Amino acid sequence: MRAVRCARFAAVALLLAASGAWAQFDPARVHPEPPPVHARFAAPAMPFHTPAFDPWQIDFTSHAQMMARLQALVGRPSVHLEIVGESGQSRALPLVLLARGGRWQADKPTLMLVAHQHGNEPAPGEAILVLLERWSAPAYANLLRRVNVVVLPRANPDGAALFKRATAVGDIDMNRDHLLLRTPEARAVARVAARYRPQVVLDMHEFTAGERWVTRFGAWTKYDVLLQAATTGNLDAGVYQAGMDDFLPAIRRAVQAEGLSDFWYHTTTARPDAPVAMGGVQPDTWRNIGGLRNAVSILHETRGYGIGKQNLARRVQSHVVAAQALLEQVAQEGPALLEQARRADRAVAGQACKGQVVVAAQQTPEKRELTLIDAQTGEDRAVPVDWRSALKLQVTRQRPRPCGYWLAASEGAAVRTLRLLGVQVKPLASARSIRVERYDFKSIEAGQRQDGRGAIQDQGGIVKTQVDVQPLRRHLPAGGWYVSLAQPLAGLVTAALEPDSQSSYVAARLIAVPRPGEPDRLLRVMEPMGR
Repeated sequence: MRAVRCARFAAVALLLAASGAWAQFDPARVHPEPPPVHARFAAPAMPFHTPAFDPWQIDFTSHAQMMARLQALVGRPSVHLEIVGESGQSRALPLVLLARGGRWQADKPTLMLVAHQHGNEPAPGEAILVLLERWSAPAYANLLRRVNVVVLPRANPDGAALFKRATAVGDIDMNRDHLLLRTPEARAVARVAARYRPQVVLDMHEFTAGERWVTRFGAWTKYDVLLQAATTGNLDAGVYQAGMDDFLPAIRRAVQAEGLSDFWYHTTTARPDAPVAMGGVQPDTWRNIGGLRNAVSILHETRGYGIGKQNLARRVQSHVVAAQALLEQVAQEGPALLEQARRADRAVAGQACKGQVVVAAQQTPEKRELTLIDAQTGEDRAVPVDWRSALKLQVTRQRPRPCGYWLAASEGAAVRTLRLLGVQVKPLASARSIRVERYDFKSIEAGQRQDGRGAIQDQGGIVKTQVDVQPLRRHLPAGGWYVSLAQPLAGLVTAALEPDSQSSYVAARLIAVPRPGEPDRLLRVMEPMGR
């Protein structure tokens, strides 16, 4: 009988593999938890019913299966489904809007969920299917009168199909692409964010359960959930505090009520001397870009990378519980949340020409004891680590905030990217004489972007520059572009246009460094431009 079952399973496997129903998930590459560790993570009592939980399916939910589940929701009164783009390999990028009558309500707060940016972190995508089935049911109709929910169920479908972290085309980590927008996947996220202007965003991931932790400490990670709000320079203080004081605590309470454990997000490498670092402070991840959009922006990661389907129900449960807590908190905050977002927009726009702008910042070194699970005994083990806190930023470079930036007429690629982000860019219709600061490039060299774990392996790397600024009065000809900082997305503008920021358009070669004798392509405008 066992041989017959195995033969049937093999036949199903061959059929599904031939049809493309399975991704390239390889169970042979899984590093399962040893029994003493695995015993620490009991499955939830309530089962889940996405395709990944079907006993005959060795893989996670495929793109075709996900699309079929989404199509099955169409026709429910609260559901609107549309395709907002295509991946590099031409897979559909679906968006699901849940709202009263399936129509976005401008006078209600909006929660935006983004899942599966990294294709080898599957639990968020499974959780989204559970949440959409639940939230589109009649029992949630009254709640959806008070809140809009915008969902991108699978932001990197090619990566999911290949079961790899990065995009298939370009091999780019799309979660480091939300300012540069080199990938069609990140451009789709940007269009959705600019269209709906969410007040709260949730970025859903999974973190490494073993591997580097076992190599380095002989221990496994302990916590079900790791959390972090946006932490980057030039964030609105009120939005940041709302995340820290209201929304992160709401998730923590809900997670703990389910018997799940939580801690601050952190990561490391297998190097013995590497620090344990919280999430990065650069303006490139969706968490930090969401914050610079004046949204309460939260990273939620579950303990799952590297262990295949082990603990999958518990991982999905962790995402479901967190998202449910956020939905209820957004609905509860209601008009106050909308007013907070309007206040943040006004505050950010009102800073033009005033104070200092942060160009570069880093995490703060600390000493900390981190609790892990001993690989042999399954018991808690405290290990001392060099910790890098993102809750305290060390500003390493800042300069007076300009009123805006002038871009030469030749810089159409930068203008198009800024506009995709939702930034207002105006053509300079007439010439004018105005006070500016020009960038004097003191050094130019090749480099790599850095995050909490070290270098980000971007293809081609970046241009690292050191600059001084020179004040002068300049005659600006008609035909260029003006990007004012008197707008709500000013934090995105400074991140993109201060050239010595590692995430800038100069660093990414979207704006070229002028050669000696060439005209400037980018200037800081130091007085209001006017009409």
